[in-house]
Amino acid sequence: MKIKTILIVLAFTILISGCATSAGTKNDTPSLIYVNGSGTANAVPDIVDIQLGVEIINPDPVEAVGENTTRMNAVMKALDKIGIAQNDIQTVYYNMWVEEVYDQNGQLTGEKRYHVTNQINVRLNDLTEIGHLLEEATNAGATTVVGITFGISDTADLEKTALDNAITNAQQKAERIAGDLSVGLGSVQNVSESGAYVAPMPFSGEKGGVGGGSAVPISQGQFSMTIQVQVAFELIP
Repeated sequence: MKIKTILIVLAFTILISGCATSAGTKNDTPSLIYVNGSGTANAVPDIVDIQLGVEIINPDPVEAVGENTTRMNAVMKALDKIGIAQNDIQTVYYNMWVEEVYDQNGQLTGEKRYHVTNQINVRLNDLTEIGHLLEEATNAGATTVVGITFGISDTADLEKTALDNAITNAQQKAERIAGDLSVGLGSVQNVSESGAYVAPMPFSGEKGGVGGGSAVPISQGQFSMTIQVQVAFELIP
């Protein structure tokens, strides 16, 4: 009898303790809302990268390499003549491959053609000289203009503006959502950046129409940077 009494008292004590713990527990985890923000900033480009090169096709591989080298040296001299520093010129591609020649019936003729390509990237800080550079390079022997890409030499201010715009955009979204839910918007709990996207501004073309003593019409447009962020806000009932 005593044993039963002790067991009943112990069970009752555990039940009281459990109820007290449940009543005293408070959920301190705030309700959060996650929103994505996007911000963009634009600026006028102040630098341009121009990829141009020399491609030679010749049935003799030695002659192909030799002619390519001669022409590229002439292009380098032309660039030096107009004031392009050596640090602003970089070889980005060199390739030699063999083309098997077929006749009109699709049969191999046994003839071979050797293609030798040498491409360089030229960094230009004076955008008004783009047309002049292309004209001088092609007159010196360049056969291809692979691409023209505009950019900004210092993107720090542009990145800051884009980030500020992204955070503002996230704040505005969160305020609209909180208003629709009839709740208050609390403090920021977490912020993460998914990185910056720089919109390329390429201009592509070939030699046709570049030489001949006329300036090449090039439009630089605007340089654009976009940053994405995710912000977690506390929701207040």
